[in-house]
Amino acid sequence: MSNIEVICPCCDNVLVIDTFAKEVVSHRERKKKASLEEFLEQEKNKPAELEKKLAEAMEKEKNRSEYLRQKFEEAKTNKDLKDPAPSIMWD
Repeated sequence: MSNIEVICPCCDNVLVIDTFAKEVVSHRERKKKASLEEFLEQEKNKPAELEKKLAEAMEKEKNRSEYLRQKFEEAKTNKDLKDPAPSIMWD
């Protein structure tokens, strides 16, 4: 069984044709390529998006380090805490 893919000139979809049976087996929409203007617009917005993601990551890391500092201070003041039980039981 041999199939070929053909682009329909009317609807611009991809048709999969069985060459033995000489009929269309399936069809799907063809992926549209972005125009140059759309690509340039996306690239223009990329630095702002990256700056926003960096700011979010830095804020998250700042909050995380503050949380760890608080936990460390609590552990220093509460000396009678025992070590937690191991979460993995080794044989």
